[in-house]
Amino acid sequence: MKLDVRHKFFLLILISAVAFAAKDVAYGSIVFVIVCLLSFLLGQGKKVVKFAGVYVFLLLFVAFSKYVPAILSSMILMVVLCIRMCMPIMLYGQTFLKTTPVSEMVTGLYAMKMPRAFVITFAVAMRFFPTVKEEVSHVRDAMSLRGIGFTLRNLRLRPAIVFEGFITPLLVRASTIAEELSAASITRGLDNPAPRTAFIKLGITLKDICLTLIFAAMLIFVLLFRANVWRW
Repeated sequence: MKLDVRHKFFLLILISAVAFAAKDVAYGSIVFVIVCLLSFLLGQGKKVVKFAGVYVFLLLFVAFSKYVPAILSSMILMVVLCIRMCMPIMLYGQTFLKTTPVSEMVTGLYAMKMPRAFVITFAVAMRFFPTVKEEVSHVRDAMSLRGIGFTLRNLRLRPAIVFEGFITPLLVRASTIAEELSAASITRGLDNPAPRTAFIKLGITLKDICLTLIFAAMLIFVLLFRANVWRW
């Protein structure tokens, strides 16, 4: 199922707000289930299963945290709480990136009358992170060939060398990649003040409106119940 990119942006903002507002386990779990359903409808069933498994593990850890020493439990529970609150946002964020090409995102931002400077920065950032991920893989392969890979033995005996061997080439490549992407964006005319044309034609259908309204209503209802506006 496809959804208009402007509606995806709207749902991303709404999910982010509701996920941080619904801090309780019960309400947070309802928000997560809603996001799982939305991601499943957008064709990300495998990702939903993976995130659901991690979420269940976090809930089990919270349930059995009373058997962990109090000092250790309080620190770990804080981290678990932050991860659990971010799970709906991470799931929908990955679904958004998987189902929406960068060119469609840029077209949607222009259609929403966003400032040109923001759109250019967003476009460069969206091209930057996948490239850096690939560079990280190359750096790790090169480190393994030189015998300073991320192994327990290397991290225990020579952590400084491992850290230097990873960070130094990555920073150099990241700087170069940022310059290359900026030059490519300017070459493609992203900073051209003239009205922008695009091969991608956006169109809002009745299905987009209905799907967005249904999920927005469910998220807002959870937020209202969480705020005790209505009682069960």
